[in-house]
Amino acid sequence: MGGLPSGTVTFLLTDIEDSSTQWEDAPAEMRRALAVHDRVVAEVIEAGAGSIIKHMGDGCWAAFQSAPAAAHAAIEIHRRLQQESPEVRDRLRVRIGLHTGDVEPTDDDYFGPVPNRSARVADLGNGNQIVCSAATAGLLPGFDLRSEGSQVLRGIGVEEVFRLRADGVESDPRPLRRATPPSNLPRMRTSILGRADEVRAAVALLGRGHRLVTLIGPGGVGKTRLAIEIGQQIATANERAVRFCTLAPVADPDAVLGSVADQIGARQQAGMDLLTSIADFVSERDLLLVFDNCEHVATAVAGIVDRLADAPGVAILATSRAALGVPGEQLLDVAPLPPDTIGVELFVSRAMQHDMTFSLTDGNETAVRDLVARVDGIPLAIEVAAARIRLMTPQELVAGLGDDALRQDESGLDPTGGVLRETVQWSYRLLSPQEASVFERLSVFAGGATLADIAAICSDGDVAAGEIPRLVLALVDQSMVVSTLEDGHRRFSLLETMRRFAADKLAVHERQERYQERHATQLLAIARRESERLFTAAEPDAWRVLDNEWDNLRVAVDTFSAAGDVERRAEIVVSLAWYATFAMRSELFTWASDLLRAPEIEEHPRFSDLCGIAALGAYLTVNGQVTELAEAGLRTNPDDPGGFCRTALAAVFLNSNFTREASDELTSAWLASRPATVGSRLWAEAFRTFHLATYGITDEARVHASATSRIATDTGSVSARSLAAWAQGMSIAAHDVDTALTIWSEGLEWLHSMPRDHLVKHLLDGLILHFTVERVDVAEALRHCRSAIREALDRHYYVGASHLFGVTAIALTRGGDAETGARLVGSMIGHGHRPRANARRTLATALGDALDVHQSAGAHLSVTQAGHIAIDALDAALEQSGAERAS
Repeated sequence: MGGLPSGTVTFLLTDIEDSSTQWEDAPAEMRRALAVHDRVVAEVIEAGAGSIIKHMGDGCWAAFQSAPAAAHAAIEIHRRLQQESPEVRDRLRVRIGLHTGDVEPTDDDYFGPVPNRSARVADLGNGNQIVCSAATAGLLPGFDLRSEGSQVLRGIGVEEVFRLRADGVESDPRPLRRATPPSNLPRMRTSILGRADEVRAAVALLGRGHRLVTLIGPGGVGKTRLAIEIGQQIATANERAVRFCTLAPVADPDAVLGSVADQIGARQQAGMDLLTSIADFVSERDLLLVFDNCEHVATAVAGIVDRLADAPGVAILATSRAALGVPGEQLLDVAPLPPDTIGVELFVSRAMQHDMTFSLTDGNETAVRDLVARVDGIPLAIEVAAARIRLMTPQELVAGLGDDALRQDESGLDPTGGVLRETVQWSYRLLSPQEASVFERLSVFAGGATLADIAAICSDGDVAAGEIPRLVLALVDQSMVVSTLEDGHRRFSLLETMRRFAADKLAVHERQERYQERHATQLLAIARRESERLFTAAEPDAWRVLDNEWDNLRVAVDTFSAAGDVERRAEIVVSLAWYATFAMRSELFTWASDLLRAPEIEEHPRFSDLCGIAALGAYLTVNGQVTELAEAGLRTNPDDPGGFCRTALAAVFLNSNFTREASDELTSAWLASRPATVGSRLWAEAFRTFHLATYGITDEARVHASATSRIATDTGSVSARSLAAWAQGMSIAAHDVDTALTIWSEGLEWLHSMPRDHLVKHLLDGLILHFTVERVDVAEALRHCRSAIREALDRHYYVGASHLFGVTAIALTRGGDAETGARLVGSMIGHGHRPRANARRTLATALGDALDVHQSAGAHLSVTQAGHIAIDALDAALEQSGAERAS
């Protein structure tokens, strides 16, 4: 095969629904039906100037140089197959997927993200459905497209997809097949053994509407592993999103809310405390929350559970050594494994991982059974013992446990888990002095650590840094330390039971404060190092490092706080500020606000920066304190060293209630102050561009847009490149909107390399929507607004949702519902955001004197309420638009 298209290619994939069952039930008939499928597909693709890449199982993969040609081919394939005889037609319910992207063929095939995305789009379809990506839909003017909203593309992310329909062709009315909803459940390296009954019981309880199921049992019994298995089954079978919140690293009950919010993606909102913000975030979701290791913060978790009782789609699975004591709680006891059956199977399985030659034999079976019985079938104790199999036979393991079984030790483990305590203590005593030292010191980490950081913190006079790899590997081999691979880097951690044991040992040796201090110092160094990499080409990797170390960073902040060390506490917050702003990581802004309550903080040299950082957090959560905080910082230090105060003020001035004079004064004075940091210079040039473009001073706007682009080129930073695209497009949009839209789209492409949601993505999405809402047909404008508001609400990015209400008002007015549009603008104004002139003009033309009445009706609406009103109104307008088109 040769001559495959290159450049911008539209892929077409077919797949026969339920083909596996049909092959089993009627192989001869299915063989004849598949031959018809292959013939029809080949003829249609050839007639449409497409190229067949290959046949895959019971489907075909083809490429077209033209998206409309691919769409016509998809429609014609369905038309012709549906005209076949009933015995063939009923076996050929074919799903078809379409996706467009830039690719080059390699060895008569295609590889990479574009074909992968094509396959995921096709996976969403049922038989007799054509599903296309947003990239393809944008190239199909005049076709009958219906948005299916944002869908999960398995292993890729979330994207809006569309159904393609045509007159005279049957389109199955079923909803799209949904991929397994996204979750952050940890990936397990080993299978779970002997817990099928508990999994079924928990799934059944949650399925019958019980809102809280708590897995209770002693330490080491496998509650966390069981909770992960339950979460995976629910996510797969029930199409329910699952969010896993590990509370083991959270030492302070007051920090539980911040940790939970960060792990589920909630952000504190205006007029709400953090608990109410979490409740608001989950209120409209079908969600299972898994709270793991609750016993040491049980009261705080109980408060969260109680507050979420009114969220109809939310269920909670908790693990704890005792009940949370919340009304309606269903308790599920997690008992040790039966020693004579599953316990033995677990020992053999784990022993074989350490020594592939091990097997259960007549010579060792009695000792293995005795060993498992002595540790009462507790999984962690079994695994700890099995890890010694390369050093000791089962008989020697039994003897070793027997010698220590009656010894008591203040280990810090669950007092009800005496056997586990004895087993861990026994294994600990078998460690070499150096191994024991490293094991104890690892307890200061939260969420794991890299080998380099372990060497920096755990090496000391008795342990050389060069010895750390060997010692950590030995601890992994003995199941005292867990090794995981995250983002291509190996990380090492302690299970919570082990961590508590190790922490108590470290405290007994009176070294806990020493290594906590070293840990905090190292994390401050990491924060400084990664902040230097933020505005460089290494920015995506810096984000990944900070994401992975966030639990450790939180512990470092707590350590500095407990020591009264305001200096280093402030430094770590300032170092992380630009990352947290672009990544919209709200917990950092809480740390800044907490620092502003420290005694005599006004005299601290970082006071101005801390005010600016807190102001940025207030802006991102639609909090009216933005101006007050930023101006307080500027009064203390007009130089605004980090640029945080002026960035917050510029966001308010240029996106809210501002005057031309105030905007001009702020942005020009900012540049005149010769900003000292890359972040400050970047935002100063970008906001100056925005101001000048807004008031039609285009020549000067282009000068500052070019300056923004130079910063982006010099740094290679993704954030800088995307923000430069924002500024460049603004500088020319008034005269060349098509080029501006292209530049903004290129800015979005840069952001695909980032590991999490990015602030500038929302800025670019909003601009694209603003400049296209009056240029596209009504249905497309309504769909785009609905998708954008859904995403903003889903991301809990309420400042973004509020800004979208103005452009949504235009779309709704075009769809015949100016009244709801005016209510949305009323909510927008109520939250301090000024709608653009075209939104005000459109509503005034449609409503006349009634505009103020309808705006006032929306002034009391929260962003959440207004957002859901907007989605309902957009759905209704789309339905009306479709009905009018059909008539």
